[in-house]
Amino acid sequence: MNENKNTVVWALVGVVALAIVLGGLGMGGYGMMGAGMGFGLIFMLIFWGAVIWVAVSLINASQGSKKDGSDSMAILKGRYARGEITKKEFEGMKRDIQ
Repeated sequence: MNENKNTVVWALVGVVALAIVLGGLGMGGYGMMGAGMGFGLIFMLIFWGAVIWVAVSLINASQGSKKDGSDSMAILKGRYARGEITKKEFEGMKRDIQ
């Protein structure tokens, strides 16, 4: 699921960068500088895209470690409630998770 989010983010960054570069080349372009300013803009977009990607990755990693324990405990409790495992198995698995 994280791969899909990363793919969408990078696709949007690419589309925006491409639109800015191609938009600047028409109707007079970048004046006397030519496409030189476009490369600076591209590098700025890449930089901010990387900063945002690192921040999102760190946030997802920190939330993912919290989620794993609570999700597995919820699954274990659900299995016990449905009668799929005995109390002894539940207690053993609970100790393994914690």
